[in-house]
Amino acid sequence: MFSKKKREQDKDLDTIITETLEEDAVYDEDSYELEDSGAGKPPRKKLPGWVIIPIIAVLAVIVIAVSFLSKGNDSGNGTTLQVSKVTTGDVREVYNASGKIESENTKTYYSPVTAPVEKCNAVVGNAVKSGDLLVSFDTTNLERDNQQAQLTLQSSLNSSLAAKAQNAKAIDAANAANAQAAEQANQLADQVNELGAQVDAAYAKYQENLAAAEAAAPGQEQLKAEIVAQQNIIDINNATIQEINDNYGNSRAKLDAALAKPYSERDDNDWATITSLQKVYEGYDDAAKAIKEAQEKITEANKGINNEAVDDAGYNELNAQLESVYAQWEAAYNAASAPTADAGMSSAELEGLAISDNLAELTALTPAELVAKGKEGMTADMDGVIASVGLLETNTATQGMAMFTVASTEKVRVKIEVSPDDYEKIKVGNKVEITVGEYKYQGKLTKVNKIALNNEKGNPVIGAEIHIDNPDENICIGATAKISMTVAESSDVLLVPTEVINTSSEGDFVYIIKNGVVKKKSVELGTASTTKIEVKSGLKKGDQVVNDLNVDIKDGMKATAAEKKNTDTEQKETDSPVSISVTD
Repeated sequence: MFSKKKREQDKDLDTIITETLEEDAVYDEDSYELEDSGAGKPPRKKLPGWVIIPIIAVLAVIVIAVSFLSKGNDSGNGTTLQVSKVTTGDVREVYNASGKIESENTKTYYSPVTAPVEKCNAVVGNAVKSGDLLVSFDTTNLERDNQQAQLTLQSSLNSSLAAKAQNAKAIDAANAANAQAAEQANQLADQVNELGAQVDAAYAKYQENLAAAEAAAPGQEQLKAEIVAQQNIIDINNATIQEINDNYGNSRAKLDAALAKPYSERDDNDWATITSLQKVYEGYDDAAKAIKEAQEKITEANKGINNEAVDDAGYNELNAQLESVYAQWEAAYNAASAPTADAGMSSAELEGLAISDNLAELTALTPAELVAKGKEGMTADMDGVIASVGLLETNTATQGMAMFTVASTEKVRVKIEVSPDDYEKIKVGNKVEITVGEYKYQGKLTKVNKIALNNEKGNPVIGAEIHIDNPDENICIGATAKISMTVAESSDVLLVPTEVINTSSEGDFVYIIKNGVVKKKSVELGTASTTKIEVKSGLKKGDQVVNDLNVDIKDGMKATAAEKKNTDTEQKETDSPVSISVTD
């Protein structure tokens, strides 16, 4: 390739020759006009040969000198190229945009009472503090209604007290009758205690008889344990046989048929049957054999067990009597206790009285509460701005009427619109600096919509919200805020100037100078600011990357590195923001 610098030098020489010739021509023309300013403008005069020839000679010498110098640069060590070294440092990519400040908590306040409005301090646009009184009421009518409700409550409570007193008398009479029934239950309790003692004595004697029988027939427990153990073996092997039957059905006949064939006559199916079923049915036969042996051992053990009944010393008969008498006592006790609950009002009737009392109290409480709320008036419960005020057709507010709306300034956000091209850069949780006029705030991205919609200009945009962490009294709802959002940040990484990056269909690459030769190096890029970009792979610290826009670079060309001086902008690059445009 030809050097850009050489072509520019040739172009400069052509310009010098042209400008020199034009200046001489103009000078001659001006002189002509001064000699006869009143005459009409004559045809342009040509320069005489004695002027043109020396000028051409001087310019020819300059062209030859420049050409020689240019050729000199391309020989020996090759073309001198400006380079920037790969360094390490921090880089930050920042998204800049603007949006509208909104309240995250807008609350409409409704009238708690129906009463005339005495004073309304709510004015749209006014800032309010939590606890500010915004509406006060005239409570004259509310107080009259409350007095009437209190009298009605007292009358209802008096009627309820009379009914409860009558119920108490009925219960007392029933309790007296229950005392006699309770005495009968006590007598039965004595019988229960006496029989209990007899049962305990008979049980002790029964245990002695059992011990004696055991001593007379040694080995009984061992025989019984043997029977239990053999029964467990039977159960386990029965389960094995049942499982084989469930899983293999009538496959035994198929196996027997395959085994019955002479070895030489068995085909692949026969061998497959034998391979898959022989071990299974060997297990089946082993289980059947184990069951038979266990049953024989149980039969033998039963021969040695003494089955003669042991004298229970009357324990079973006495225990049956105890259970009968105890049942009689329990019935008598319940009968003695039951009439008390049923003597007076039923539980449903008593519950009805309680409900009537509660309803009366609530009915009276509501007017009392309304009086209290009316006297309290309506206050803001958060710091904010009055966003709207309800219109009163008369001077009287009705309960549930929307009186005013407060937009909180304690919880605010900035709503922005993002181009779909920038969607991948915007992540929930990104830190944001918000600027409103001369005031700055900190925040973070809390929401990014999952759909792009057309804005007023017909451009697709994605809505996003930024929460302001430290709002103050200078926040203005509806105002425009500028935001700077950190969308990517890398620390202690390899960095190169952004202008050294080239892009082709195969990806990103740079040119480096190594051992006096230009080499093309593919690179993987990361976080980028306006002046520097992270290199994730492809380069190492100290590599000399070509940073010369005045020369055509070719892979393999000879070159000499000349370190490019940093500008003020490049020295401050690591925190330089990348402005990502937002579609209007």
